[in-house]
Amino acid sequence: MNKATLLAGIAALLLPLGLPAAGHEEQRPPLTEVWLVVPKPGMEAQFEQAVAAHMVFRDDAGDSRRWQAFTPVIGHNLNVYHFRACCFNWADQDAYIVEDREKSFSENWNANVHQYVDHYHHYLDHNDWENSHWPEDGADGPYYAATSWTWKQGAGPGPGQARQELSQMAINDGWAAAGHNWLWLERIGGEPTIAVVSPYASFADMAPPEQNFFEFIAAQMDSEEAAGALFAQFGGGFADSDYTVWLHRPDLSAQSEDD
Repeated sequence: MNKATLLAGIAALLLPLGLPAAGHEEQRPPLTEVWLVVPKPGMEAQFEQAVAAHMVFRDDAGDSRRWQAFTPVIGHNLNVYHFRACCFNWADQDAYIVEDREKSFSENWNANVHQYVDHYHHYLDHNDWENSHWPEDGADGPYYAATSWTWKQGAGPGPGQARQELSQMAINDGWAAAGHNWLWLERIGGEPTIAVVSPYASFADMAPPEQNFFEFIAAQMDSEEAAGALFAQFGGGFADSDYTVWLHRPDLSAQSEDD
């Protein structure tokens, strides 16, 4: 992975949203439940109609999780629907399994939505609040850019140490204070993957800033060579990367007075 590829991959760190800084990140529960659902070809309209009705069912039943839906607008898998619910601890997952059974969430899904589904993927995401800058009540989109990296086998601790060093410079030396927001995620399940997500209000906000993240880091380190070495240390731990822009879909999400 060369410097140009790495800089493109870490572009989610480069764009401001102008949201307030988050405090007490370490106190937030670390887990998000994630479902990726692919409808049967030609049944997208029926799938969306059934999902919308299912979300109303969850709301009426008093679902303790606020499921949010997203669909890709940039990327190579445009037929997938992404459902997320944050934030909870490990023991909360046990309690939610009981809630699901008692309130018939899965039963309702299987009776009304599953017939339109081709296949599923189910993960947990571990949210790295310590190395992220993300408002406690979530970051307004409606667009969310996610760059993900797949770990190389035997990558060692170096890439993770570089990620932490880059993130802490961003948090402590002015990048976060300038209005940039990002969230680091580590996937639990499937291929070993990490991702960084940033929110955008519009496509216009996706234009590169005057000073990009590499230039910011180089300025903090007083050396482009040192900054390049740190980026290379991070990028050397991964086999490949992927970039997707997701659109929040309130029409397919749980509704509440807080949304």
